[in-house]
Amino acid sequence: MRDDPGQQEKLLRLVAQQAARQGKSVARYLRELQTKVSRQERVSVRGAEPRQQEPRTKYVTLTRREVERFFAQITDERDRALFAAMYTFGLRASEVGLLLREHVDFHTRRIHIPRLKSGVAGEKPMAAEYLQLLRAYLQTRSDVLPYLFPSRNARPVSRQRIDRLFRMYAEQAKLPPSKRHSHCLRHSVAAHLLEDGHTLEEVQAHLGHKSIHSTVVYTKTTGPRRRPLSVRIQPSGSARTIVRVIKKSGAH
Repeated sequence: MRDDPGQQEKLLRLVAQQAARQGKSVARYLRELQTKVSRQERVSVRGAEPRQQEPRTKYVTLTRREVERFFAQITDERDRALFAAMYTFGLRASEVGLLLREHVDFHTRRIHIPRLKSGVAGEKPMAAEYLQLLRAYLQTRSDVLPYLFPSRNARPVSRQRIDRLFRMYAEQAKLPPSKRHSHCLRHSVAAHLLEDGHTLEEVQAHLGHKSIHSTVVYTKTTGPRRRPLSVRIQPSGSARTIVRVIKKSGAH
């Protein structure tokens, strides 16, 4: 059946009117209309045939052995102290840049930990092993910058830079691809503390969670309770310092 010439003329007039209202030429209006229709068709096809995606695990944690392997790759004093702080105090990468030299008190052996995402900031004790790491790192610095972990451009180290460094060391340690992002350290220390027998309230305070509901999720990532272990940072007997898993004395 042939198209009605009258209908075609009416349609062309309608297109011309719509193009004029939008301040466009007829050709441009038709191109944009065609693009919009094509996009809607693609969305419809995706909706009709949803792609099968593998379930994504939100809370990925490292095993204690993987933590050891990761730190064994780090020879740079700053990076060693930086990632040890992230693991020890459950820091997000975006919180590392908030740490200042004045937050560290070597006399009281305490450090102020700032938090983002409505987290609860506060002071934390520093173990002798971390104090040793931090002193060794600060002795390599000759600048007077206020940041505890500055970058080469005299600004706080960025989250993007931390993520790139973590990925590099994780690849060297041959960690699984799913565990090559820096937030694994925060998740891991939470899981390890729970495995050691610490209460949810203790882990909540350690991570700076405002609500304990944010801490409960880690109970799903931990396996059966083992006898208490302590992940400490200590000299490895060589020029490097790494994280080792040490059994608590007197543990049963």
